Amino acid sequence: MKGKRDSGTAMFLMEMIVVVCFFILCAGVCILAFVKADHLSCLSRDTNYASLAAESVAEIWKAEDVRGLEVWFLMSKDGEPGVIYWDSQWNPVEDEKAADYKASVGLTRGKTVEEAQIKIWRLKDDTELFALDAKKIGYQESRSGKE
Repeated sequence: MKGKRDSGTAMFLMEMIVVVCFFILCAGVCILAFVKADHLSCLSRDTNYASLAAESVAEIWKAEDVRGLEVWFLMSKDGEPGVIYWDSQWNPVEDEKAADYKASVGLTRGKTVEEAQIKIWRLKDDTELFALDAKKIGYQESRSGKE
């Protein structure tokens, strides 16, 4: 009778296939983790810049009213609310086609208090990055102390 000689290569080959599959699975998980971390990093960076931009819009509005927004941020007042666009480096631009970020500035006036609602979006995925409500007391009313 002939005996079957097994050199163990089949078992070694199966073990190598299992090890390679395990490393492929680990690499896939690591790549997904890095992609998610990059996405969160970009969102965090954009949110930080959006908060700074919204604060700047509010401060210019408080100091110079709507005219200041038109001069400093190239705000268009085609309708209500006003619209401001920024490029990828957060520089104000006039054209929506060149913009990566957009702000809407809604202004309301009361007897003594003016309010601005500022919302900033990232245009590529329409994600709202930051919203800010600002108020200011009218100059004449606050100075005279009357309503």
